[in-house]
Amino acid sequence: MWPWGHLAVGYLCYLGVLRVRDDGKQTLLTLVAVAFGTQFPDLVDKPLAWTFGVLPSGRSFAHSLLVAAVVIGVAYWVASRRGHAESAVAFGVGYISHSLVDLGPEVVWGLVQGDWGQLQWTTYLLWPILSAPPYPNDESFMQHFVGFAMDPYVLVQFGLLGVAVALWIRSGRPGLVTLQRGMWEWIGRRDVVSEGD
Repeated sequence: MWPWGHLAVGYLCYLGVLRVRDDGKQTLLTLVAVAFGTQFPDLVDKPLAWTFGVLPSGRSFAHSLLVAAVVIGVAYWVASRRGHAESAVAFGVGYISHSLVDLGPEVVWGLVQGDWGQLQWTTYLLWPILSAPPYPNDESFMQHFVGFAMDPYVLVQFGLLGVAVALWIRSGRPGLVTLQRGMWEWIGRRDVVSEGD
């Protein structure tokens, strides 16, 4: 899945979690946390596998649910000590959604239909206990981008992004006012410094 697809799915999952829990709210911090969580596994695994050759695959270490449990646990512990536990929840939802959605529709549909051969593509979820499967276009950033095609799966990801943006707008564009206020304060401080020079 491409970054915008992960972002959309993670945000939609976070909205679902908020609705089920009936606790917590969207803020600039939780939105940044869920967005970062949706990209985190690729930000770790892709460079370590493709650029430095330290990992066997672009879906291994940080995509593992075992590693995710530790990372999310530490994030929650740190965030809750600082009074921001909801941001760790948002990060965790984004992170877990990324790892699970990377299974892809073919694998999920195959498993639903009883094609147990599709299990070979799920092993990264338990890395390093199970080895990561070999993926096409899993050797470099260039190879990955050359393999990009506007196929139905990519179009669905753009559609999901549109749905996510529409729901964010319908929710009152949470976080936007805080971001705008911060930008204006920063610009105002720059003007004060410039005038004093």
